[in-house]
Amino acid sequence: MKTQRLSRLLALAALFTAAGTATAETYPQRPVTLIVPYAAGGPTDQHLRAVAEEAGKALGQPVVLDNRPGASGTNGAAALVRAAPDGYTLAVLPASVYREPFINKVAFDPARSFSYVVMLSDYTFGLAVKADAPWKTWQDFAADAARRPGKLNMVPFKGDAEVTNAILGGHIDAAPLSGVAVPHIDAGKMRYLVMLTPQRVKRYPQVPTLREQGVDAVIDSPYGIAGPAGMDPARVKTVHDAFRKALASPAGLRVLEQLNQQANAMDPEQYRRYALATTAREKERVARLRQRGLLD
Repeated sequence: MKTQRLSRLLALAALFTAAGTATAETYPQRPVTLIVPYAAGGPTDQHLRAVAEEAGKALGQPVVLDNRPGASGTNGAAALVRAAPDGYTLAVLPASVYREPFINKVAFDPARSFSYVVMLSDYTFGLAVKADAPWKTWQDFAADAARRPGKLNMVPFKGDAEVTNAILGGHIDAAPLSGVAVPHIDAGKMRYLVMLTPQRVKRYPQVPTLREQGVDAVIDSPYGIAGPAGMDPARVKTVHDAFRKALASPAGLRVLEQLNQQANAMDPEQYRRYALATTAREKERVARLRQRGLLD
């Protein structure tokens, strides 16, 4: 009798173990939500819509975008703190995630709050103006700003799509814009005065960098995908592999070309190390700005 009972217990244990293994192997079993902390229509949204569709094919389940603009691009990071680490809620993390904890009170800590999954790309920024703007060069713009302090309008908006419409509508004079400006530049409605990149970019080789104009400033702004802290490493790998495949797919490469961006892929460990190093650098940068009275 005892032998029979032991055999049944062993059989049940084997059954539950097999069921658990099957569940782990079949992730995901329902759609995955990807929070994009910017408005629909902007470069991040355009890129993620293309790669999410391709990643969904690899995962066997759709990846559904959830746009949550505002809060300096940190709404996705904040949502991950409250989400279950089951792999069904992911978020895009822009560069502001590493700086914002030292400027404002936030619910997340870049060192402990996330499971870093995959770095994707880096925005390519330039200072954009309307095509018929009076300034032909950065020097023209800087000289005009010096002559008329406070008169040039560069009001911030929630996302690049809104900024683009504001420039085209004549509501603001200039703004740093990334790939969302490309179709308007190609259509002759907008132009870059100067690139905010370390080197000139392939698509617009005639546009100088701000560094070439004597101002040592660039916008370094990569972004990637993370989940809540504590995600199963196997699920992290599953998501990573799907998005890496999507990033290199014809559709993924095509949208990067349209946005004037390059792939900047990192695996989970590389991405984690990058995040920690960037967080430390941003902490020092914010401290310096406060010492100079440039931040409260």
